[in-house]
Amino acid sequence: MQGTMNVPGLASVDGKLEGQLTADVIAIQTNGSVDGKTIANHIKVAGSLTDTAVANKTLLVESTGVIAGSVTYTEMEIKKGGSIRGSIYKTGSNAPSMQSAPAPTPAPPPAAPEATEAPEAPIISDETP
Repeated sequence: MQGTMNVPGLASVDGKLEGQLTADVIAIQTNGSVDGKTIANHIKVAGSLTDTAVANKTLLVESTGVIAGSVTYTEMEIKKGGSIRGSIYKTGSNAPSMQSAPAPTPAPPPAAPEATEAPEAPIISDETP
């Protein structure tokens, strides 16, 4: 099948699809393959997905699943045997940020005083003239 499809619920792919697929849930079965932009809240890949995938909530790559291209996800699980090749981006996390505060910028070392001749110090001795 070729073209652009917008599915309001579950889109289950058990054959070959070329084009753009948008749905709430996309399930690419073991015999299924999608070549094109795929956008959904939940994507499950047991077959193959090529090009761009955007999983607004969850991405599940089954043990037989293969993704090649650009992947954007919020939560992801890859089962043993599953694979992703390409660019992977995580977005939309509701978890608190684990980044630490930026380290303070160290102050530059103080400038060395310009060399000046020290005034001659009086010579002090125990002997008095």
